[in-house]
Amino acid sequence: MRNVNIVAIALTAALVTLQLVGLAMLERSHAHAMQASFPREPAVCTDSAEIRVSQIPYD
Repeated sequence: MRNVNIVAIALTAALVTLQLVGLAMLERSHAHAMQASFPREPAVCTDSAEIRVSQIPYD
């Protein structure tokens, strides 16, 4: 019975480690995506585009 507890603890520790590694990778990819989305210098947009939105009548 003691060996079963040791195996269970080892598997739990391995799963927690994998979750932490996955979380770190997700955080890193999210930070990279945010850095690509928002460059340090803002882009200058001189075109003004009007977007027509149709109104939805309410009851």
